Amino acid sequence: MARIFLVMSALLLTGCITAGFRDTVSMHKSNTVAICRALYENIDAAIDYSGVRDHGSSQIKNFPYLRSTRLLASFSHELSDASPQWLVWVDHMADLDAHSRALELRNLPSLVKDRLNNDVLGELNSCRNLLIMTDLMYPQQRDRLRDAVRVPDDYVSWWQLLGLYPITAPLVGAGISAWHDRTRDTFATSLTSLPVKGKLLRWIATTPTSGNASITDERLSAQQISGILKHSENPLGIPLPTSAELEQLFATFAPIWEVDVVDENEHIGKIMWEKNEPTVDIDQPTFYRKISHTRFGEHVLLQLNYIVWFPARPGTDIYAGKLDGINWRVTLGPDGKPWLYDAIHNCGCYHEFFLSDRLRLRKDLRSTYFEAPLLPQLAPQHQPLVLRIAHHTHYIQRIYHDHDFAAHAGRVMVSEDYDALRSLPFEGGYRSLFGSHGLISGTERLERFILWPMGIRSPGAMRQWGRHATAFNGRRHFDDAFLFESLFERMQ
Repeated sequence: MARIFLVMSALLLTGCITAGFRDTVSMHKSNTVAICRALYENIDAAIDYSGVRDHGSSQIKNFPYLRSTRLLASFSHELSDASPQWLVWVDHMADLDAHSRALELRNLPSLVKDRLNNDVLGELNSCRNLLIMTDLMYPQQRDRLRDAVRVPDDYVSWWQLLGLYPITAPLVGAGISAWHDRTRDTFATSLTSLPVKGKLLRWIATTPTSGNASITDERLSAQQISGILKHSENPLGIPLPTSAELEQLFATFAPIWEVDVVDENEHIGKIMWEKNEPTVDIDQPTFYRKISHTRFGEHVLLQLNYIVWFPARPGTDIYAGKLDGINWRVTLGPDGKPWLYDAIHNCGCYHEFFLSDRLRLRKDLRSTYFEAPLLPQLAPQHQPLVLRIAHHTHYIQRIYHDHDFAAHAGRVMVSEDYDALRSLPFEGGYRSLFGSHGLISGTERLERFILWPMGIRSPGAMRQWGRHATAFNGRRHFDDAFLFESLFERMQ
């Protein structure tokens, strides 16, 4: 109740501001700007007090109407403010804030929403345009923005200091190396010799337009993909295909999920809220789609993310807990071919890379306080790819091409936009799956009491895309704009 009281107090002023917003158009510009700043300040107070801040992108200090990602932040000191690229860059950050605020406002408790003007989102959007024009009018202000656009990493430095990181990191690193060895041994085992504890079941993706037909029947050629990537580039060189083109791209590279099923915890399902807890409805098999980008040399590469959820990682060990899942990512080269596949669990754990014949490991990688990338096998050259998933741990055991995939029955999965998880139906309103720092409450693992000196918040807990720290030794993020460039190089 104390939090709601604080929110109400903040919104009494906000209500007055928003109610008279349109009447201020004819006022002196400085007054209008002041009103807009107050509007953002009070809406931010309502969002933070209500605990509905979205962590899918990062706020920018002193520029509350813009947000950034690690990709956009990577351009901050590369662009001339007299170029068209500058305007596109700012526009990207404005769009991120507009989208995030729409979700945050929808996720507000009804008691708080009732205090807001019905068109507060429209007023925020109008204020955003005014503040961009006002704040970025002069070169020194644009320099301020360049310096402010940064995404903090997801490591807590003082935890590392308190946990004697220089001493504990090598010990954790030894455990990681042992897991790498076991993983390579698993991948070296013939497919027919991999143990099956339960029954192998397959999940196959569909698109909204293909009904029960497998989307693996709708593949594009490399030449077609290259054309889409080229013509969809914006002035920053970022490929942004249309919705229809993305449907085709996701169809082309959709993997087949082959899972060793022992119980319902191996079933892929749909995330929802039930009795104040996140749960997976296995009667609605679903995969979540998200696009991302990475920089490699002079190119910005498009990435297709296929994300699935399991009800839990069962058991009593330190890694067990509610919810589990995998993010399978396809990185497309400008030639329209996959240059790289990689995968993490939805905690950011177990990062694995599968290289095509276009890339190789860099020769100048560090050897101390550095987690070497795990490369369990080379990437197959043909689609569709089958991902063989172990029971219990949900580890990937093999990636292979099935020449006769149509002969194997599979359960049909529908697709949903990953952003749906940022605002799910909840008790007559909406609530994000993700809470503070992008973590999913209730998915904590016991391993956090052992691994906290590595600086990662709640190791093993499920978390939001964009908040995945993926290395215990050193610092590495799944969405780092230069992740692949820092680890791999082109084959000559």
